[in-house]
Amino acid sequence: MTSPAAIIAAGRALAESLMLDTCTVKRPSAETTIDPDTGLPTTTWSTIYTGKCKIQSESVQSLNPKSGDHVYTVDRWEVHLPVSATGVKVGDVVEITASPLDSVNVGRKFSVSGLFRKTLATAQRLPVEEVVG
Repeated sequence: MTSPAAIIAAGRALAESLMLDTCTVKRPSAETTIDPDTGLPTTTWSTIYTGKCKIQSESVQSLNPKSGDHVYTVDRWEVHLPVSATGVKVGDVVEITASPLDSVNVGRKFSVSGLFRKTLATAQRLPVEEVVG
């Protein structure tokens, strides 16, 4: 009989083998500095994680909330990271830096909107919102 730990280790290896993209997770500093040349505030970023990842759409793909007479489309996404990628927090920004099978994904940015905790996790499946603009 195979142990649960061995089964989870195999599942994690399989999940990571499907993480073909590369990303960087960054966190904005609480301190804002002023650029001496422009006089504009600048944000300092700390790198939390750099490595393999995967973008995944959630099963419920779009919501259509209304505001006044305008209807917005909100797509739901997940970014999958290895379980070993620790320290990610809500508000961190994930930027896709390489995507060998779909170069359109390079440069996409997502804000982490929730965390993922599970006893038998094979990957961290972080709920995210795409940063547009």
